[in-house]
Amino acid sequence: MSRTIGAFTSFSVAFSMISITTALYTLFSDPFTKVGGVGIWLWFLVTPGVLLVTLVYMHLSARMPVTGYAYQWSSRLVSPHYGWATGWVAMFSFFAGTAAEAIALATVFAPEVWKHPTQHDIQLFSVAAILVAAVLNLLGVKIATWANNIGATLEFAGTVVLIAVTGIGLFFFHNKAGFSILFDHHVVGGGHLDFVIFGLAAFMPLTTLLGWEGAADLAEETKDPRRTAPRAMLRSVVAGGVLGFLGFAIFAMAIPHGTDALLGQGENPLLHIARTHYGSFAANAVIVISFAAIAAALVANLAVATRMCYSLSRDGMLPGSSWLARIGRRSKVPVNAVLVVTVLSVAVNFMSASLVNEIFAIVGLTYYLTYLFTIVGALIAHRRGTMPQAPDGYFNLGRWLMPTMLAGIAWCLIVIAFYIFPAANRSTGLTTVYVLALGALWYVAHLRRRITAGTAGVRSRVVEAPTGTTPYLGAAAATASHHEGASE
Repeated sequence: MSRTIGAFTSFSVAFSMISITTALYTLFSDPFTKVGGVGIWLWFLVTPGVLLVTLVYMHLSARMPVTGYAYQWSSRLVSPHYGWATGWVAMFSFFAGTAAEAIALATVFAPEVWKHPTQHDIQLFSVAAILVAAVLNLLGVKIATWANNIGATLEFAGTVVLIAVTGIGLFFFHNKAGFSILFDHHVVGGGHLDFVIFGLAAFMPLTTLLGWEGAADLAEETKDPRRTAPRAMLRSVVAGGVLGFLGFAIFAMAIPHGTDALLGQGENPLLHIARTHYGSFAANAVIVISFAAIAAALVANLAVATRMCYSLSRDGMLPGSSWLARIGRRSKVPVNAVLVVTVLSVAVNFMSASLVNEIFAIVGLTYYLTYLFTIVGALIAHRRGTMPQAPDGYFNLGRWLMPTMLAGIAWCLIVIAFYIFPAANRSTGLTTVYVLALGALWYVAHLRRRITAGTAGVRSRVVEAPTGTTPYLGAAAATASHHEGASE
C-alpha cells in the first residue's frame, strides 16, 4: 500500500464519515417529531459519550497502527477468536453504511434529476453513485482521498458559512422561532414525553457521530499513523459535535412560522428555511453543499469498508481470502475487496424496501457493538498487563486509561440498550442477531479450526503469499514494519 494520507486527508476521511451536513439535510425534523426543540440539547449528552470511545481508540491507534483497526486490535489484545467477532461486526457496519449512504444520496437528490422519481430512478441514481465511488477507489487511495478532500472541504467550509450567516441573520429575520424554541417541548404530530422517548431522540446525534474511526482503518496508507490517526479522530468528533449542535440550534431558531408549518410543507426543511430567508440562491447552495457532503461520505465509507475486508482476508479470516487480499500492482489498493463491496452495495438496492430498511437500521447498533467489543478487549489486555506501549511522544491516556475504558463501556451499554429494548427497535435487535449468527456459523463450521491450527488470524504466518498480495508477517513483525513506516 502507498503511504500518501497526511493529517488533513486523515481528518477529511473521519469528518466525511460523520458528515454533519448530511445530518442537517436528512434529520433536521427528527427532534421536533419526538421531543420538540429541546431535543437539540442532546448533542451535549451524546458528544461527551462519543469522546470517551474516541479517547480509547486514540490510545489503541497510537500503539497498533494497522489497517483493520478494531479487528486487529482485538485480535492482538485478546485472541484471534475474539478478533473475528469484532471484525465481523465492524465489517458489516461498514458494508451496510456504504449502501445506506448511496441510497440516501439517491433518495435526497433524485428529485433534482427527475421531477417525480420512481423507485427505479432512485435505484439507478444510487447504483451510478456507487460505481463512481468504486472507480475513484480503484484508481488509488490518492485519487479517492483527493475527491474526498474536495467534498469534505466544501462541506466544512460551506456548513460553517451557512451557520455563521444564519446566526447573524437571526438579528434581522422578521419571521423566526427565536431562542425560545431551544426550550420548547411541543411535539409535531402530538405524543407524550418520557425517558425512552428522550433516549430515542438522542439517535439523531448518535447516528451522526459515527464513522470517525475510519481514519484508523486507513493506518497503513497514512503518514506517521500513530500520530496522525488519533488527532484526526479527535478533531473530527469535536468538530462534528460543535457544528452539529450549532447547526441544528441556529437553523431551529431561524424556523419561520413554527415547526408545524415547516414540517407540513413539502420541501426539505433545511431548504425551506434557507429559501424563506435568503431566496433560491441560498437554497441551491445548500443543495450543492449537501450533495458534496453525502458523496464524500460515500467515497470514504467504501474506502474504509474495503480496508476492513482486506485486513480480515489478509489473515485468512473470510471465504476467498487469497483472492480478496490481492493488492493492485499500480493502484496499491485491495482491488478485489473494492469490487466485492461495490457488488454488495449495488445488490442492496434491489432488495425489498422492508429488508433494506432493516439492514440500514442496524448500522448504528453494529457500530456500537464494535466499540464495545474493542474497549472490552482493551480492558482485558490492560488487566493482563499485555497492553503494548507506544513510542514516546505519542498519545497516551496513562492513568486515565482504566476510568475512561469503564466509562466508555457503560456508555456503549446504555446506547446498545436503547437500540434494542424499546418496542420500536425490537426488529433492529432481531436483525442484528441474524447478522451475528451468520458470523458465528462461519466461525464454528470452518474458521475456529484454522485459527487454532495457526493458519488464520493475526498470529499466523503466511508461507506462500498469493500473487499480488503482501505476506502477513505476524504481530511482532507487523508492529515493527509499521513503526518503520511511521518514521518514513
